[in-house]
Amino acid sequence: MSPCDRFEGEGLARFVAGEPPDPHLDSCPDCQAALASYKRVAAALAQALEAPPRGWEAKVWAKLPEASVRPRVPWPIVLGLGATLAALAVVFVRTGGPETLALTAQLERGQRPLVRGSAPKAGEVQSAAPGDVLHLVAKVPRRKLGDLRVYRGTEELVFQCATSAACTHFQDGLEARVPLLRLGSYRVLLIAADSALPAASGNLDADYAAALRAGTATESSSIEVL
Repeated sequence: MSPCDRFEGEGLARFVAGEPPDPHLDSCPDCQAALASYKRVAAALAQALEAPPRGWEAKVWAKLPEASVRPRVPWPIVLGLGATLAALAVVFVRTGGPETLALTAQLERGQRPLVRGSAPKAGEVQSAAPGDVLHLVAKVPRRKLGDLRVYRGTEELVFQCATSAACTHFQDGLEARVPLLRLGSYRVLLIAADSALPAASGNLDADYAAALRAGTATESSSIEVL
């Protein structure tokens, strides 16, 4: 018999809103376990967000039992932020002239039959499982140098188009497929430099600032690998 997922479908919204749980919860061990997992995750993340030290992400994951991350629901819902956070759009565009810098990011399922992920709806944050593949297609303005970089958290550069043979360069842009192998929050940075590409430091914020000084850049919303 499949585990009951009624809590993820109905009870989670009540939990986030601070409403009393559905009476079904009293007699369902699966839903009780799911509720307990979300309480632990929310408490751990809330504590980490108060004053996040370097390496906070690894410490949080290390303290959580495997059951705590079983339900694959985006972190903004767990934290009750919902629509106040920017959702992952299929296309990220930065305008500023006759040409644009554009990034298309789409998930492909890695450990199941390969099916291209559908476009997220407005207000929806993308989530993925370890082993899923992030398919990136970037448009770079002519006469500019482009680079695609993928970060896990803000301190770990996991992919850089400029140094990877897996990246395809074409006339007006770049294309790459990046496996998302570990749990965490991922972001994509697309850079277009006027002359030389800024060196990657591995820090997302520092690299974004350097990209703006060298030309222009656009950054995706987070992709949560749960």
